Amino acid sequence: MVWSRKEWTLSLKIKELTVAAEEKELGIRMALENGEIIESRAMLELEKLQKETQQTIESQQTAMEAQVTEELSKVENRVVSEDEYKTLIDNEDFSAAVVDLVKFHDTRVKVTCVVGDTLLYEYYLANTDYPIVPFPYTYTGTPYAMSAVTPLVGKQQEINKSHQIMLHNANLSSNLRWLYEEGSVPEDEWEKYSSSPGALLKFRQGFTPPTPVQPLPLNQAFFSITQQGKQDIEYISGIPGALQGVESEKHETYRGMLALDEYGTRRIKAWSQTIMEPALEHLGKIFMETAQNTYTAHKVFRIIQPEAGGHGEKNVEINVPIYNDFGDVMNRWNDYASTKFDVRYVGGSTQPVNRWALIEEYFKWFQSGLIDDIAMLAETDIRNKEQIIRRKSVYAQLKQQLEEITEELKDRDGTIETLSRQVVQAGIKDKVRTADTEVRKDVLETEAQQKYLRSLMKNESKITEKTS
Repeated sequence: MVWSRKEWTLSLKIKELTVAAEEKELGIRMALENGEIIESRAMLELEKLQKETQQTIESQQTAMEAQVTEELSKVENRVVSEDEYKTLIDNEDFSAAVVDLVKFHDTRVKVTCVVGDTLLYEYYLANTDYPIVPFPYTYTGTPYAMSAVTPLVGKQQEINKSHQIMLHNANLSSNLRWLYEEGSVPEDEWEKYSSSPGALLKFRQGFTPPTPVQPLPLNQAFFSITQQGKQDIEYISGIPGALQGVESEKHETYRGMLALDEYGTRRIKAWSQTIMEPALEHLGKIFMETAQNTYTAHKVFRIIQPEAGGHGEKNVEINVPIYNDFGDVMNRWNDYASTKFDVRYVGGSTQPVNRWALIEEYFKWFQSGLIDDIAMLAETDIRNKEQIIRRKSVYAQLKQQLEEITEELKDRDGTIETLSRQVVQAGIKDKVRTADTEVRKDVLETEAQQKYLRSLMKNESKITEKTS
C-alpha cells in the first residue's frame, strides 16, 4: 500500500491525538483510584475527553479533504501553439485534464538555428517584441541606419591623405636624391653614405659633381585642408573643440563658456530625446518580459546604488515560496512572473550635463532659499552625504528640537498634573480639618451644656432634700 505525503501526515496526527487522549484518560483513572475525584466526575471527564478527541480528528480530516479538493480544482493556464496542442491532445491524460480551450492570435518571435542546409533547432520566444533594439544615430527609413561615425569617414580619409602627402614631402626633404654622370662617383659608397650626417663623399676628376634633386615646395593648401577638415568633423559630429577642452576654443568669460556648452550639446540632446530614450524604454520592456520568463525560482538580488566615495547596497527577494502546515508550496510572495508593471524613463535623465554649472545653480537656489540643504547635498559628490543629511539637515535639527520640546512639555504636563492633584488633596484635607473643628466645637458645647445641666440638677436635688 502506497500512501501519499498528506495521508501519512494525517495518519501521524491522528495517532498523536489518540496517544494524547489515552494519556489524559490514564491520568483521570489514577486520580479516581487515589480518591482525588469521585466516580461521577471521572466518568464525565472521560466522556468529554472522548468527544473532544473525536471532534479534533474529524476537523483534521475535513481540513485535509478541503485542501486536497482545492488542489484538485486548481486550473493552470498555459499558452501553446496550435501544433503543440494537436500533439498534446492525443494524450489521454492531457485531454482529460483540459477544462477549456480558447484560440487567439498573438505576435511571437521565432528563433531558427541553421548550419548550412541543416536545421539544428527552432522555437518561439515568449517576448511580444523583437529582442534586438537598434540605437541608430540617423534613421534613413530603411533597415540600414547610419551611425554617428559614418558621416565622418570621408572627412577622416581626407585628413589622412593630406597628412600622408605632407609626411611624404618631409621624407623627400630629409632623404635627397642625386643627379650624376655615369662613372663620376663610386655608386656603392654614395648609396651607403649619401644620407649620413658629416659624411665625406668623393667623385672622380673630369666629371661634373653630383647635383641634389630638391622636392618641390609643398602647397599650403594641404595644411589648410587638414585644419578645415578638423573643423568640419567637429561641426558634423556636433561636438565642438570647446567641449573637448581645447584652450583656443574656450570663451573668455565663464557665462560665455556656459553658453557654448549649452549650444554645443543641443544636437546631442535632440538625438537623446528622439532616439536613445525611446530605444531605452523599448529595451526595458523587452528585458522585463525576458526576466519574467527567466527568473522563476526564488532569488535574492543585491542592487548596488553608486554613491560618492562608495556605494549603497539593497537586497531584494523575488519568488519567495509560502509554505503550508504540511511543507508544501501554496503560493509565492513577490511573484515576479505574474507581476504586472510598466516601464518608464525619466525625461532628461540621459542628457549631457555640466556638473559644475549645475552645482553652482543649485548653490544659488539654496542661498536664495528656493531649495533646502537636502536637495543641495543630493546633487553633490560629497562623501557620506547620506550620513551628513541625517546629521546636519535642517529637518533633522528641527525634528530633534521638536522632540526636546515635546519631552519638556510632557515634563511640564506631569508637573502641572502633580501640582493639581496636590492642590485638590490639600483642599480636601482643609475641608476635613474644618469639619473636624466644627464637630469638636459642637462636642465641647454639648459637654459644657451637659455639665451645666448636671450641676443644676444636683443643686435642685439638694434643695429638695433640705425642704423635705
